[in-house]
Amino acid sequence: MRLWAYSELSDRGHARYGDTFTVRPGMLPPGVLTRDRDAIRRLFTGDPLGKRHGNDILRNFVGGQSLLMLEPPEHLARRKLVLPPFHGERVQSYARLMQQLVSGELDRIQPGETVAIHPIAQSLTLDVILQAVLGVSDATVRRRLRAIFDALNTPLNAVALFVPVLARRSRWNLLSKRPWRLKDELDALLFEHIAATRAEGAAVERDDILAMLVSARDENGDGLTDAQLRDELITLITAGHETTATAIAWGVELLLHNPAAMANARDGGDAYLDATVKEILRIRSPIPIGAARYTLEPFTIGPWRIPRDVAVLVDAHGVHHDPSIYPQPDEFRPERFLEKPPDGYAFLPFGGGAHRCLGASLAMLEMKMFLGEIITRLELAPLSASLARAVPRGPTLAPRGGARVRVLARRSPARVAADASPPEPSLM
Repeated sequence: MRLWAYSELSDRGHARYGDTFTVRPGMLPPGVLTRDRDAIRRLFTGDPLGKRHGNDILRNFVGGQSLLMLEPPEHLARRKLVLPPFHGERVQSYARLMQQLVSGELDRIQPGETVAIHPIAQSLTLDVILQAVLGVSDATVRRRLRAIFDALNTPLNAVALFVPVLARRSRWNLLSKRPWRLKDELDALLFEHIAATRAEGAAVERDDILAMLVSARDENGDGLTDAQLRDELITLITAGHETTATAIAWGVELLLHNPAAMANARDGGDAYLDATVKEILRIRSPIPIGAARYTLEPFTIGPWRIPRDVAVLVDAHGVHHDPSIYPQPDEFRPERFLEKPPDGYAFLPFGGGAHRCLGASLAMLEMKMFLGEIITRLELAPLSASLARAVPRGPTLAPRGGARVRVLARRSPARVAADASPPEPSLM
């Protein structure tokens, strides 16, 4: 299954076979791709096969103690322990930081320039991770971490780290030698930073997510070990950097090719901007598969009986483009999220159920802040008359060319000031 052809495979497969069909994803065993809403509900809400995640492909990178890898009841206990930093009020406290970061970046862009939005968004979302998540105040450490992230974030390294046949650590596996060396450097820096954060304790007042995780305690008074903290930080970095940057790049692409939606996003207030972000995630989900579960026993989907030990893939793209849920699904129309918001099994950019992305509210706030600032402060024009093609970028599908745009002008300071108040986070 070619990642860049996923939307074509999903659309043609559902048109030919219905809501559920078998796929053979390259070097992996065959699986079942489904957009069946009842099956998705059962996958996310406690059916026996829902007791296993489908994230084993990430284990070597994020670690075995990551929330993504845990099963009930350990998963529930860990999620309860690490959830407080991601509550609405706490997430909202990062809005001012995000606004400062994007304003500083946009101030460097001059009218007449041609710029690619995707790398700008990558830089901004990485800054959020370094400051709001890790709380790294030392500029030297930030530079070291940024260099590692940038070196890891290439298509070749993504293949070397996440394709099972290629990801093994071996003296003969030359393709994965460099990315694993970079991963070891990242681990060492994270352990060093975790130790420094513990040593600071309450002596230094910090409000970043790592500081809160270090001080978190369960009902028995136990906290997270250094290895558990490292794995959770790697998970947050992996889930929150490239995916959010890709969604921002798609947002600019889509808005520039839909002028009416652009005008409404600028002038329609927070509710319309929130709906715009959700419509971006619907029509161009950075990761088109919403979740994976393995069957622990035979499992029925519609007329089909799925044997045990088969991967069932939740087709987020298929759900998001199902005309019975979203009429005219190929149209970019944010109003649909104002008129009739979908339920939790019809909007899947962050997965669902117990394994729903912990940082969903933070990602939504980043998208609203960064997109709101970009379209409010700059007049932009697309370089192409048609929307960019989706191409693989690490684990995501990103706009080909990085969402390149032409900067026509800066918008008037009075209009910028009128639109500058930070939006409330969406708790979905």
